[in-house]
Amino acid sequence: MTELPGTPRPLNILGAGRAGTSLARAAASAGLPVRIASSRPPTAMRLHLAQYAPRTTAVAAAEIAQDGTEQPIVVLMVPQEDLDSVDPDWLDGCVLVDATNRWAEEPLPGWLQSALDAGRSSSQAVAARFSGATVVKALNHVSHWDLDTAGRSPGPERRALGVASDSEDAAAAVGRLAVDLGFVPVLLPGLAAGRTLEPDGPVFNRPMSAPELALLTGGTVVQD
Repeated sequence: MTELPGTPRPLNILGAGRAGTSLARAAASAGLPVRIASSRPPTAMRLHLAQYAPRTTAVAAAEIAQDGTEQPIVVLMVPQEDLDSVDPDWLDGCVLVDATNRWAEEPLPGWLQSALDAGRSSSQAVAARFSGATVVKALNHVSHWDLDTAGRSPGPERRALGVASDSEDAAAAVGRLAVDLGFVPVLLPGLAAGRTLEPDGPVFNRPMSAPELALLTGGTVVQD
């Protein structure tokens, strides 16, 4: 698959649970080609996707970052407690959108818990674990119940989406994805700032405008 002028960039999703399939529906409705992978082989996902994300292509997890583009975008939607099941080699060379969240009742992999205990954000820990990818924190502060409709809400003011990364280029790429999905991107000042998007932060699961989100996160509104 090659990128042509005017051709929508494929969106790749690792994790086919409620959040992953909600995002898949949103992306397909926005006209994006969608590839999705899970712990199950593609043939075993056929009936599941036919019901929950019918306009997606199932691929093997080891192939999720091989969509033929120069730097694929992969959205990580595997529960944090299951991240040890993800081989870092699968994600080499991609822009990895960390859409995962920390839930206090779930035990975490040792490497992630150690990083949190040391005061690092969960996305900083993910970036260290998947060092071959460029990590962006985004999409985690929108409930999976809202993901496939939030970007198409009626009215003139679109919902904001926070985007945090230490890479300007990766943040810009995910910002463009946010626009494609119908959101207004707000760029936060670095990956560590993505902590404000997490469940204990001020914006989690709270629909708000871009100026509101920017005020609470110290981010910058991107005008498209």
